[in-house]
Amino acid sequence: MRLQLDNRKTYDVNAMFRPSKVGRATAWGIFSQNLSAWPKGLVIPFEFQVTRSGLRNWFIVFSLHTLSLLLLPLLCLFGYSTRAYAFFTKEDDIKLQRYRIELQQVYAKLSHIEDQDEYQSRLKEEIAKIKPF
Repeated sequence: MRLQLDNRKTYDVNAMFRPSKVGRATAWGIFSQNLSAWPKGLVIPFEFQVTRSGLRNWFIVFSLHTLSLLLLPLLCLFGYSTRAYAFFTKEDDIKLQRYRIELQQVYAKLSHIEDQDEYQSRLKEEIAKIKPF
C-alpha cells in the first residue's frame, strides 16, 4: 500500500516491514541513517500546505515509520533491514559516485567530436560500458 503525503512523496507502507538481507554492518548503517531522518519526518506537516488526507497519511506513515525504526535494531542483529530502508545502500552510493566520475571522464574524452550524431552514438556506447546498475 502506497500513501502520498502533501509534499508529493509516496511511501510504501508494506516495505517498511518486509525484511531484506543486507549484512550486519550495512543494516546498522541503514538504521543510523534513518534514525537521523526521523526529526525531518516530524516537521513535514509544517513545511507544506496541509490537507486533511495528507495529514492523515502523514500520521499513518510517521507512526509506522517510528514502529519500523524501533524494530530495526533487532533486525540488525541478524543482518537484516527492511526493504523500504535498504533500497539504496552505501555500496550503491559508492557506485553512483564512481559512475559520476567516470561519466565526467567520458564527456571529456568525447568533447572533441563535432558531429552531433556521432557524439550521441559514441556517448551511448561509452555510458553502456560504465553503467553501475
